[in-house]
Parts: sequence; structure tokens; C-alpha cells
Amino acid sequence: MEVEESGPALINPPARSYVEPWVVVASSASAVSARLFTHPLDTIRIRLPVAIGFSVPALSVYLATYEASKRYFSEHFLPKDREIGILQQLPIFVAAGTAAELASGAIWTPLDVLKSRLQTGREGTSAVALTKKIIREEGWMGLMRGYWVGTAIFIPNISVYWSVYESLKSRYIPGYSAVQASSSTPRPEPVAAPGTIPITLRYTLCSVTACVIAACVTTPIEVVQARWQTSGGKIQGGVSEIVRQMWKTGGPMAFTRGLGIRIAYAIPANGISMTVYESVKRWKGLN
Repeated sequence: MEVEESGPALINPPARSYVEPWVVVASSASAVSARLFTHPLDTIRIRLPVAIGFSVPALSVYLATYEASKRYFSEHFLPKDREIGILQQLPIFVAAGTAAELASGAIWTPLDVLKSRLQTGREGTSAVALTKKIIREEGWMGLMRGYWVGTAIFIPNISVYWSVYESLKSRYIPGYSAVQASSSTPRPEPVAAPGTIPITLRYTLCSVTACVIAACVTTPIEVVQARWQTSGGKIQGGVSEIVRQMWKTGGPMAFTRGLGIRIAYAIPANGISMTVYESVKRWKGLN
């Protein structure tokens, strides 16, 4: 009597965590590297250990949330039965970037509060003493002042940045797929063809280019917004009147005020942090 052999038992693969541990490691390394190299460019009076103490967990939360959100939104909202074009992926990048900004803002906001108060010179020079003073006099929410405004300000910037950055990586990084980039399954390390730009340098160029484009697109918005905030809402005609006055008195250049300084600081900070971040991920086969 022949015994029919049964096929191999089907084993469900273990559920993958949306938060990849090595993404956290990579983002922490990128935060430390960027802060160490660019701190002399930061003229805000706050000590380096304090800045690192805030920026490392903040950037770790930011990038880990971005990667996890991107994968979650991709799996739940993109079709799985056909090739996905980059234009279809853009809303995913915007949504993931917004989620990352909301999560990391809980850490960035206290740092911004401390920096802005220490810059005035009237609150002393100790970030620790100032933190205790704010908590004592205003409560914990005093450290979160401006959270929603700050998030709203950055959403246009991060929307442009991530859309451009992911598009450039999809075009210039061999084998890269943006909607699969957060998978915890290691993939072969991308290799540049002989005689072409090295992969590490490509990451730098992609991040710097995206940073410059985002700054150029969003600086006019932030300039108008800053003028509106400082006016106390007393200008008749609102934002449209502010735009008209700025154009009349300064022309197009009135809307680019501070762009050069912004780019000069953002390029090294962003270039270093994203290059380190992507390099660690590539080393672990996560790119």
C-alpha cells in the first residue's frame, strides 16, 4: 500500500515590524555626524551636548517614522497588481513625511523653544537651567509652545523634499524601489557601473539637490508667513495685501530673503546626515 507523500507544510512568514532597528541605528549615526560637523555653522547659542541630546532622538524618530509610514501607506494604499509610477507614489512620500514631522516635532519643539530664548540673551546661557525654569513657571506645555505652527510651516518643505529625494533616488540609485525601501528583507547592495559616480556620492547629490529645490520652492511661502505673523494680523487685505506690498517694494527678490543663508546651512547638514543614513542602511542591505 503506497503512502501518499504530503507536500511541505506551509509556514506563514513572521510578521515584519514596521520599525526596522537598523533604520534607528542609521538615523542616530546620521544625527550625530551632522551635528558634530555642522555645529560651528549654527550661531544659535546652545551647547553642543544639549543639541545632540535633542537632535539624535529627534532625527531617529523622524527617519524611523518616515520609513515605517512609507511602508505602511505603500502596502495599504498602492495597487499590488501592476507597476507603480513615481507620480502615484508622491502622495505616499508626502503622507510619510507629514507623519514623521508630527512624531519628531515633540522633540524638535522643545529644542526650538530653548534656542529662541537663549538667543535673546535674557534667559542666561544654561539650557538645563532654562528648561527647569520653563517647566516651573509654564508647565511642560511651555516647552511645546509652537508645536502646531512649526509643523504647519515644515509640511510644505518636507513634501517637496521627500518627493524630489525619492524621485532622484529611484532614477539614479541602481535597483532602488521607493515603495519597497523599508522592507526588512536584505537586498543586494547597489553597485555603480565602472567609471560612473559612486553610490555614496549619489546619495549626497540626491539629498543636496532635493534640499536646494525644497528651499527655493518654500522660502517665498515662509517669508510671507513670517511677515504675516509679525504684522499681528493688522494689515487690511491679509496675505494677498502682504504679497502685493512685498512685490511693490522689493520685487521678486523680496520673496527670497534668507534663502542663501538657509541653503548654506542646510546643504552640509542634510548632505552629511542623509549620506551617513543611507550608507548604514546600504551596509545592512536595506536599500
